[in-house]
Amino acid sequence: MKKSLQAAVVEKDVENAYREAIHKGRPEATITSPYNTDGYAQWGVGSASVRLLLEAKYDLDFKSKAPVCNTLGQCLLYIKRFEQAGEPLPNVILVGDKNECFVLATATVKGFLDELIDWSVAPSTGDAVLTRALVDGFNLLPYVHDVDGNFKFRDILKEIESLAAGEQATVRATVSNLGTIFLYWRDRVFTGKDQTPVEQVDVFLRCLFQPKDVYPHPTKRGVLVVPGYPDGILINRDQYTSFFARFEQGYKPSEIDRFYSMKDRLVEDDARRRQGAFFTPRIWVDEANKYVSETLGSNWRQECLVWDPACGTGNLTRDYQFDDLILTTAEKPDVDVIKEQGYNQGAATLVQQYDFLNPGQWSPFFEEAKPNILSDAIVTKLREASKAGKRLVFLMNPPYGTANNAGAKGTHKAGIASTSVNKDMKAAKLGAPSQQLYAQFLFQCARLARDYGFKDHTVATFSIHTFMCSGSYKKFRDWWYSKHEFKTGFLFQASHFADVSGRWGVAFTVWNSPGKTDPKGTQPINLKDIESFAVQTTGVKAIYNSDGREASKWVREPLKRAKGEDAPQMSSGLKVKEKGRGSLVPGSLYFFGNNANNLCDSGALVYVVSSADTRNHGLSVLTSNWRRAIALFAARKLVQETWEIHQDEYLAPVYHTSDAEEWCRAYEAYEQWTNDCHIYALLHPSNNCTAMRDVSYKDGPPNGSKTWQIHNHFFWKTHADTLAALDTPDTLALYRDCQAHPSKDVFGNAVDSTPDPYMAHVLVGIAPQLSPDARAVLYLLDDLWTKSLPLRESYAAGKPELHLTAWDASIYQLKWLFRELFPVEWKELQGAWRALGNRLQDGVYDHGFLKR
Repeated sequence: MKKSLQAAVVEKDVENAYREAIHKGRPEATITSPYNTDGYAQWGVGSASVRLLLEAKYDLDFKSKAPVCNTLGQCLLYIKRFEQAGEPLPNVILVGDKNECFVLATATVKGFLDELIDWSVAPSTGDAVLTRALVDGFNLLPYVHDVDGNFKFRDILKEIESLAAGEQATVRATVSNLGTIFLYWRDRVFTGKDQTPVEQVDVFLRCLFQPKDVYPHPTKRGVLVVPGYPDGILINRDQYTSFFARFEQGYKPSEIDRFYSMKDRLVEDDARRRQGAFFTPRIWVDEANKYVSETLGSNWRQECLVWDPACGTGNLTRDYQFDDLILTTAEKPDVDVIKEQGYNQGAATLVQQYDFLNPGQWSPFFEEAKPNILSDAIVTKLREASKAGKRLVFLMNPPYGTANNAGAKGTHKAGIASTSVNKDMKAAKLGAPSQQLYAQFLFQCARLARDYGFKDHTVATFSIHTFMCSGSYKKFRDWWYSKHEFKTGFLFQASHFADVSGRWGVAFTVWNSPGKTDPKGTQPINLKDIESFAVQTTGVKAIYNSDGREASKWVREPLKRAKGEDAPQMSSGLKVKEKGRGSLVPGSLYFFGNNANNLCDSGALVYVVSSADTRNHGLSVLTSNWRRAIALFAARKLVQETWEIHQDEYLAPVYHTSDAEEWCRAYEAYEQWTNDCHIYALLHPSNNCTAMRDVSYKDGPPNGSKTWQIHNHFFWKTHADTLAALDTPDTLALYRDCQAHPSKDVFGNAVDSTPDPYMAHVLVGIAPQLSPDARAVLYLLDDLWTKSLPLRESYAAGKPELHLTAWDASIYQLKWLFRELFPVEWKELQGAWRALGNRLQDGVYDHGFLKR
């Protein structure tokens, strides 16, 4: 949904995005458009009935009262139509914008239906009198949801259903969510710029816990009366009212005392956010502590020696009591903050500046030439704990950067990943993960536990979970899994950390040693999200790797060790360059750009071109691996990346059954799916295969010609059928091209002794086995292609760069003609193709390319 809204350029695009989101979230809902509304959705939930009115807007600011009231006025004009027709009124209003949305119970504004206005005016234009009445009399600004990285439409659906059932959910402050609530307050309620961070926190807490003493000024709009602030505090009054319709006021004295004890914490964390520093929000710290307790027991903080080797200002541990705690960080200012604030300063807590990844070596974090070694007190504590049989627990959130990008957690020191641990990992031949900072921390944790003689140790860490699934981590994973048992973990969207992309997920995992983990097994991990400012479990995900089962290797197997040769270097479907890294195996039909083996690279880095690719991250496709390439291309395009599956690896399709009949059924289903994928791949926007004539590239092809003839082996009609269709007065040039250039490979060699493009050759055999929806797409394509022929050559004359006089021109080339001259037919074809893709999507999982 968020991608659809980001791509929206008109209000209708926004409407379609919300309608589609409702349909996906509640498939049982019926969505109509009575009285020309943007949408009216109905579905049941329990004993309640949802009657939802949708009003779409393109780009309004719903944090201001005027646009909210104007939009609600339009909604009331629609609702009046229901009332006048004697129909049940919508009971919930959803106003959806490109960047924001809000929901409101109709009952909140129902009284305005009695206003004396001209109710016959068009809702699309609104009524100024009704808008003014709402501005003057509507005192509750709705809670506005930002459509950002943390936006979840399922939260909106739950809110809609609660309102339809007559419920109004409110949020109660806790020690875990207080910081998140303060951020919401700071960004929406405060309008003045004069308050210091300390004053902002103070006013926020007073508003939350002293509602009788703090209130909006009765005559000075936008001024909040706060004891101790004689001039008042400037606020957005509407947002203030909206805030306390959402968040509870009134708490017990013991709760208030706990909240006020966090006052300095809120100030400090806010300052760190503003400075761009990375830290772990309290709500996730608490969740992590719960998971460690589930693994080690509720007394682990008293029974174990705990070490946070990347502690920052200690926010993983500072709200808990530890009997034995070591805090080390490479940043001296962080050590100073811990000592000044008194965090974790029990008698048994030791704090030190220490570069965990450069033990005993020079460190870029030390300004002075002093040794980077653990203090005698820490060394003594480690030895005594080991001798006493205690478990060593590493609780950490290390940096996620590499040697090329060490800024993922707020530090940008050059060469930061070139540590002594990096060198040791390379010496141990652990491969590419040696460059990853968090992998270095894992390695060093295991080594220190061994060096100090601990029989038992635990590593509980926040990190990206690439080390559990990526093929590039196989050596490291085999080493790590041979020494540690995976116990538990959870995964959440990275955007819940400040200023971090929401495209990927952050995992918290717990590992015990001694123990082992099956490198070929799957590890269940809970999916987490924040709903109503509390952590909720939203599902379970299987983390797996593709070791020995990589789809990227499977698709190459038929090529064996065939070597590529130089061929025109394509940087896109129609651009040929003299320089590039690409090569093609003789007999190639096209080049399959197949970057990496995971879902996150399946967007822009997976494509096909008719000749060699300048990047050369992929493989040649011959007749021997055609079907595999078609299946994998479809598998990589049919499933859209989300943060939950961002790192998932593609597997070779395998049928795990010993029953012969069941295996045959599964294989037949896979073959049917692959047949249909031919039609899906044919029209996909990432299919950049083209036909080009007389292309200049170096000295020409090996056959002695001066220029290259590039054919489109994704053309779907045979040479004979095409020649017959082009035998018209309007298509002389196309007819001559078809006569002169039967399909060959790039090097000028015939493919399987046929003049047909290979797609057409294959379709002759599989056409009877295509599913009805795949046949429907092919029929629409044939019809559009035929209908466009009389205009083809005149259109081509105005756009020579498209090479449209090549008889086997591709969809990549023809789409310009189709879009401009046949928009209705093109839209119908695109709709049928999308429907085919929606149906094929489950096959990616059913046939084993990905695991759910």
